[in-house]
Amino acid sequence: MSIFRSKAFVYQGRPQAVARDTLSIESGPRDLVVEVLMCARCGTDKTIYRYGHPNVDPYAPVVLGHELVGRIVQVGKEVRTLRAGIGYREGQVLLDAYLDFREGERVCFQSRLARYRHGLMLIPKPIANLSFQINGGYAEYMKVPETMIRSGSVLRVPDHVADEEAALVEPTACALESIFATPHPIGVDAEGRHLYRAGIQPGGNVCVIGSGTVSMIYALLALLEGAGKVVLIVRSESKRELVQRVLGDQVSIYRAPLTADEATPETLAAEDAIVADLTKLTGGYLFDDVAAANASPAAQRLMLRLYAPEGYAVGACFGGTHRLVDAANIDLNHYRAAKTVGTSGCSTAGMETILKWLESGRLHLRGLVSSRHFTLDDDPHEFFTTEADGLKPALLMKEI
Repeated sequence: MSIFRSKAFVYQGRPQAVARDTLSIESGPRDLVVEVLMCARCGTDKTIYRYGHPNVDPYAPVVLGHELVGRIVQVGKEVRTLRAGIGYREGQVLLDAYLDFREGERVCFQSRLARYRHGLMLIPKPIANLSFQINGGYAEYMKVPETMIRSGSVLRVPDHVADEEAALVEPTACALESIFATPHPIGVDAEGRHLYRAGIQPGGNVCVIGSGTVSMIYALLALLEGAGKVVLIVRSESKRELVQRVLGDQVSIYRAPLTADEATPETLAAEDAIVADLTKLTGGYLFDDVAAANASPAAQRLMLRLYAPEGYAVGACFGGTHRLVDAANIDLNHYRAAKTVGTSGCSTAGMETILKWLESGRLHLRGLVSSRHFTLDDDPHEFFTTEADGLKPALLMKEI
């Protein structure tokens, strides 16, 4: 057994309680030990910090952080003997090519060790969650236990993929999951049974409500998947400038006034004006796909109003805790002209797809991590609360 001393930000199991600590990591013969290179902050981590979490608090103290890239520094002597797959690899014999982990390899991780049925992830009762029951990436070192290895949750990062891109593979796969789950109808069979195609409507209009890292990732994926026009709704001039700097002329940017979550007459009137403007912008059509990368009721209410009335549109809501959407006309959903889907995490297959696209050059994720980097010597409370420059803040183990 080896012991690694590791500085870490440790969540104590109650709101706003994170301590800087030094842990002793004991690794066994069936474990990997990874030196964390970069760990981006997920919105879930920020929510846990602010409010606590019923699925995390009972396991505290625990190290949060699952959007990470690390370098293998130790391979347990029995790792290559692990043959029986679980979860994503249930019923499979793990191959030598997968189990042949080497020191110096860079890896990222599927954070939900889920069970699957017919290739689909089952959300309830997972085997475990990285950064919930297993210490995550806000640390110098991380132990990768047998369950993560046997579930196929350790994914190798291609050599030329930058650390900042590798740290974004998991959230990018979450956005891709929502795209791949969107059911656009393509017709009916002889009995009138609806037939669907999953994915962005080819050549269609896409609207993204939001301007942060995940919003821009969704826009990039929509373009990659064949969208004809992508519009991002932003709330300020600084956000417009940020999107313009990162995405350039690949997208259209619409600056909307900031509206309240409560559906007051003034708020609804402002939303009427937004819808009218976007109706003009799209030649009266509105949008085939709408993504709300925001948990606010205002964003979700607006999402429901931007569906193309005759376009069988789909809304993807992946902004965190979904709150009550009041005063929204949901007739389009009720009569099946539109649908709303969501995502809670991503499948391992989605992460594998993103890694392949990064390796081939089909996709790049550079410039989507905040330039404001944090280290373990910084105040953990500042790290968990910072808005940085509007992009994802990241924790680096060594300041660059």
